[in-house]
Formats: sequence, structure tokens, C-alpha cells
Amino acid sequence: MTLTDEHPRMTGMRFESRVFRLGKDVEHPERNQDAYRIDAGRGIAAIADGTTTGIFSRPWARILTEAAVADTPQPGDEKAFAGWLAAQRETWTSQIDVSNLAWFQRPKLREGAFSTLLWIRLSPCDEDDRKPQPNWRLHCCAVGDSCLFHVRQGKVLQTFPLQTAEQLEADPVVIGSMNLNRDQFLEFASIDESCRPGDLLVLCTDAVAEWWLRAHESGNPPAWEDFWDMSHERWKEEIIALRHAGQMRYDDATMVLLRVTDGTTVAEPSDAVSLTPESTGAGTQTGPPPLGDAGELADWKETLKTLSKQLAEQVSQQASHGVQKLKEVKHSAESMIRKYREKFRSDDE
Repeated sequence: MTLTDEHPRMTGMRFESRVFRLGKDVEHPERNQDAYRIDAGRGIAAIADGTTTGIFSRPWARILTEAAVADTPQPGDEKAFAGWLAAQRETWTSQIDVSNLAWFQRPKLREGAFSTLLWIRLSPCDEDDRKPQPNWRLHCCAVGDSCLFHVRQGKVLQTFPLQTAEQLEADPVVIGSMNLNRDQFLEFASIDESCRPGDLLVLCTDAVAEWWLRAHESGNPPAWEDFWDMSHERWKEEIIALRHAGQMRYDDATMVLLRVTDGTTVAEPSDAVSLTPESTGAGTQTGPPPLGDAGELADWKETLKTLSKQLAEQVSQQASHGVQKLKEVKHSAESMIRKYREKFRSDDE
């Protein structure tokens, strides 16, 4: 989840964010087919889960989340949505590289890639709706089994679009990167409800959603709030332990936490503002963590301090070594001069 791009300072953020990700194959995070994108200033976020049944589903999930945030689709307007989807399909076709495909992979190109998609948008309420405290309107739209959990003061107010773990056992409805004349079967679910500052919005892909719903149905649901202050390393350890215990299936796991603000927050963008991990090489960190993650920033500063100390020690050691070498050379030269003088005196005698 660590991103390293530079961004301008932002004002009026509608939520703060934290993002946790772990691929199905821990040793190969680049194979993670989940994607997300966040724009805290505009109050829009999206998450998607590319499926393994298609080909090049990872870039397709990324394209969908980027487009959902940049130009929110309108599923209720059939013509507008068809145009939006056609544009994303053209983008996918232009970006994929088929030159290295094996012969048995090429037939899959006819059907393309598939992905779920869920996005949320916070918009200001009318003045009459702001009493007794400022509220937002939360609009969420989804196709497939990526889920939203709306939490207020530790209580889950909404589970969307699925409410039971059993619903996650069926194959999800997905959006295809190729026009297979099935778009009429795409059914988008949507909600429009009140949202308050301090609320926590959890966007997650199906593995995380199913795990939480099963725990909820057993009467012992984990508290979503507990994840906000959790370190990324601890979260990964938790997910790996859940997989080994059979409580979470082996699948890409992504969880986006959005803490709703009053809209006046002034802060540097957090670890996913207007970005996706794919676009910034997340998993191959070459710079410091985002300024929005205080824990990792502190770790990075400590690392820099340690590296600086080590470098200073190395320079000091090398300098000392150099001085010692000079002394040795000087001593050797003086010794040779003495020998030469003694030999010269001996010859004169």
C-alpha cells in the first residue's frame, strides 16, 4: 500500500484513509488482482476485484477504479453508461500486451477480463439536513461482491450490497472488458443515506467481507475500528494466520478504511489519494511512506537516522583507516631513508 508519488497539499478532505492489502501469493504481490483508488478532496473512492477467470483482469480492475473516481459512471442512464463502459474497454485494449502470450492463452482474449466494482461518493447535505450536526449524503453503487460496511461508534449500520456470508459463495456478477452482448444483465445495486463526521466506511474485496460476515453470524465479529491504528505488518500477520486457520480463504485481500471528516480537514493526502498501487509500483518501495501514515513516517525517519549514523561511522572508519595508512607510509619512507643513510655512511668508510 505504500505509495511514493508527490502531491500538492489538499484542503477540505471529506475523509481520511488507510489501506491494507495482501495478495493471495504473499511472495508475489505483483499478481494481486485487486485495485482501489481514492480522491479524498472530492469524497470519492472505488475498489475492484479482478477475477482469475479472465485474462489481464488486474489492469482491467485498475482501469475501472480509476475511471469510477475520475468520471463517476451513471448506471441509471443506459446510454451514458454504455458510452462510459465503451471508453474503458478501449483503454484496456490499448494497454494490454499480447506479444508474450502462450498459444493456450490467446483464446481467452476473445472474452477478455472481468472485475467487480464498488464506488462511494460523499456529497454535502442540504441545509435542512445538517441539523443537529453537519451531515453528508453517502451514495454507493456496486456490481459484484466487493462490499461496503458503514460503521458509526462501533456499530455496523449498513452492509452493502451483500448481507450474508452465504451470498459470497456464488459467482459474482462482473463487468467484462470485451463487449460480449451481456451488458443488459449487469445489475447495479445502490444506496443513498446519511453519513456523519466520525463514521468509518470500510470498502473491501470478497475474502475480507466473507470473513467478517461469517464471524458476525457466529456472534463474534471483529471491530472494524480496531484496524484503524493497526500497523500494516500486523495486519498481514493477522491475514496469514486467518488463512492458515481456515477462517479466510486464500484470495487477494484488500481493505480500504475511510474516516469521514467534517470537510474542513487540512492534511497531506494519505496513502492512496488519487492513486492506485499499480500506478506507483507499490510493493517495490523506493521512497518514504506517505505523509498521511504517521506510524510509517516515524519508522522511516528512524531508518534514515540509523542509516545516517551508519554512514557517518563508515566515513569515520575510512578516514581513520586512511590516516593510519598515511602513518604507515610515512614510517616506511623514514625507515628506507635511514637504511639508505646508513648504507651511504658505510660506503664512505
